[in-house]
Amino acid sequence: MITIQNNDGGRRVLLLDSPFALDESPDFPEYLFDVIFIANESAEETKTILNHINPVTSSKCCYKPLFVASSLNGKLGNYDEIVDGYADDWNNMDVMTKIEDLISYRTKIGLTTQEDPILSSNQFFIRLTRYLISRKKTELVPKLDVSASTGYVIPVFDVFYRLGHYELSEYFVFVQSMVEKGMFRSTKFVHKVHLCPSCLHSHILYVHTCPKCGQSSIQTEEVIHHFRCDNVSPEHTYSFGGQLRCPKCHQMLRHIGVDYDRPTTIHTCNTCGNTFIEPKVKTICTSCQKMHDADELIPQDISIYEITAEGRSSIISPNIGFSIYTEFYDNYIEYNRFVNRIRLLAEQKFSGNIKGDVLVGKMWILNEKGETMPIRPEFIELACLYFPNNKVSAANNITYIGTIIRNYTGDTEEGIINFQVMLSETIRAALTTIEPGERICYTYMKLQGNQSTIEDFVKEMNFISQSPDDCVDYDPTIKKK
Repeated sequence: MITIQNNDGGRRVLLLDSPFALDESPDFPEYLFDVIFIANESAEETKTILNHINPVTSSKCCYKPLFVASSLNGKLGNYDEIVDGYADDWNNMDVMTKIEDLISYRTKIGLTTQEDPILSSNQFFIRLTRYLISRKKTELVPKLDVSASTGYVIPVFDVFYRLGHYELSEYFVFVQSMVEKGMFRSTKFVHKVHLCPSCLHSHILYVHTCPKCGQSSIQTEEVIHHFRCDNVSPEHTYSFGGQLRCPKCHQMLRHIGVDYDRPTTIHTCNTCGNTFIEPKVKTICTSCQKMHDADELIPQDISIYEITAEGRSSIISPNIGFSIYTEFYDNYIEYNRFVNRIRLLAEQKFSGNIKGDVLVGKMWILNEKGETMPIRPEFIELACLYFPNNKVSAANNITYIGTIIRNYTGDTEEGIINFQVMLSETIRAALTTIEPGERICYTYMKLQGNQSTIEDFVKEMNFISQSPDDCVDYDPTIKKK
């Protein structure tokens, strides 16, 4: 059943009790209804309906009030985050008051009730954030959830992650970008967690392995130090008829602390026979089943965020520039993908599959206090335009350009000089994007050394240079964009 009825307040209520392709139906245009009411008492069926008919992802239902049966209160889990109330009578005074409050506030902040279909993760994130603003939910609080991919999740985000609206890497880049732009602000640090570098899941097993062969069949025993003759060897070498006897001087050991002590433990690999003091810790991700060294895990800060006043204004604006470069420039990629690409180029270089120098250009803006400024969309647009044949990315208040200078003739010097020239031209063109007291800088990094230097190179990408290759200061004679 699907129908439209007026409530006592004159609002048109879309009533339905089963899944329906609302956005594709020409019979129910957006302007025909103001409120959605799902009259189904099954929690699972209601969740199925909400997967498509909800005030976030449905083009026709955007930001509209949505109610479900009162019997479902407390049974919808995280779906509760996209429900405005539980009721059986759409003429209930409290329900009608809630409807008017939601519509009034949505109108006040200028949100329309219909949006274009979502075509990218960035569009989804903006849509969801607008919805939260329309409900005055400006605090994003992560919850510990054993079933969640990263352990900690913001419930309303997790609903749509499970529906496949975005990847974890896209979520982390989105939050980081919003913080850098001043649209989100961290209000409280919760925990630092460590995630699988392959899939960013948190469900990880820790395994002690042999440093020599990598197997985990390990036997552990204590080491005994005999004070009298100073012999130090594994406990099994002292075992004699249920008692302890020194294998060197053959004296019986009776009192720990008087005759001997146990200074440490020793491990023996049952596979290769190797003995060692410290096992190597490896991790196995229970999601992607890949194994990594423990120090390869990705650290991730979990914090409570709030949407700032500036963020609320910018996100509501139809002219928001947050995703312009990802939507219109094919050479822009998210930072995690950019880093993975640099790693791949480096590995190919060191294996001899490609000949050339791997370079990463970095550009950033400093204020008059010498602090880095949040990344600006127009700055990234320029980088994409000036380097159409290179990959461009942004994070850590830095805009990145990656390239490989081929040396088919045995000389890359000219290519490196041309790369520097283009970086200099780009920061000068970007003078139209900065404010008084600000300056734009660039430097470039060249991968050198051997295979073991790749991670050092990647870590260095996160920092700005104290001695950049070139800087330009704000020029009042140049007209700002």
